[in-house]
Amino acid sequence: MPEKNILIAGLGLIGGSLARTIKSGHPDYHVAAYNRSQAPRYFAIQERIVDEVSDDFDALAVKADVIILNFPVQLSIQFLKTLATLPLKDNVLISDSGSTKLEIVTAAEEIFKGKAIRFIGGHPMAGSHKSGVIASDELLFENAYYILTTSALSQPADFEELKGVLVNTRAKFIELTAKEHDAMTAVTSHFPHVVAASLVDNAHDFAAIMPFTENLAAGGFRDMTRIAESSPDMWTEILMSNPDNIVYQIDQFSQKLADVKQLMLQRQSAEIWDFFDNARKLRAQMPIHKGAMENFYDLFISVPDKSDVIHEVLGYFAGHDLSIINIKINETRVEINGVLQITFKTENDQATAKRLILENSSYDVYQ
Repeated sequence: MPEKNILIAGLGLIGGSLARTIKSGHPDYHVAAYNRSQAPRYFAIQERIVDEVSDDFDALAVKADVIILNFPVQLSIQFLKTLATLPLKDNVLISDSGSTKLEIVTAAEEIFKGKAIRFIGGHPMAGSHKSGVIASDELLFENAYYILTTSALSQPADFEELKGVLVNTRAKFIELTAKEHDAMTAVTSHFPHVVAASLVDNAHDFAAIMPFTENLAAGGFRDMTRIAESSPDMWTEILMSNPDNIVYQIDQFSQKLADVKQLMLQRQSAEIWDFFDNARKLRAQMPIHKGAMENFYDLFISVPDKSDVIHEVLGYFAGHDLSIINIKINETRVEINGVLQITFKTENDQATAKRLILENSSYDVYQ
């Protein structure tokens, strides 16, 4: 008999990657997956990501020792309500992977009140520019923060049990309250997506006056707005499930912009210099880490405009098995000299690639 029966509900990027890591780390576990659509189920079983797949959630849930829901928050809450009606195993451990925590933790505490059910809110802060179980990756969570949130339905031993199930994610587990999680992610993830989308809208509006504007959207604009390409469905739900914290950040940020505006109008160059210098110093001190942002490790290489330069650079990597996930030509040279952008899966591969380029060429390399 397997030591535990695990149910992964939702076979997207996160659910598929969790299934891979759990099965890899615990070959004796029986890992089952629920998904409504057939194609992800077929892929997961063909690739041996899981041991069992089904579109019958109830049948899988009653056999599970651990259930991890991988849906948007509102849908996860509906599944919690379904679970409350089923003859689940005593002390079944339920978690989720949603981007906000207070709403679902509050719902779980109410739905499961008086029941022999344990609940821990979860948020693996990792992602990819790709989606679906076909993009799932056993290394997706490596060195990323995995937030676990407390509830009235959990004890310290429950956290240790869940960490044991998830040990092969190689994530950095952090325990927070749901309120702490939502307040902090509003600052570092949710509000920045609002800013990114606003910057894109602002540039597009201005391009109606000066059409060439969007052709100059490189450098800082490109880096700051990449996340604006994220799913509108997901981000609409996130904003709706964490409005107070995000509105607070919008108000704080608006005041900072108003302060800078006044410094410019008053021609306070020394104060403006201090503003940028202070931000530079603070940014340098921040423990910038794989977290809510996608796991990208970019190199920008300043190369000559010749047809075989990509082949040349890639040739430097021969025999090193580097995990390249994207190659792009940045045609507009603004702020950085780099024109060839190579994206790696891991920080170690990025560092190896940088060393190889510097050893084999005179090209400038930026991160």
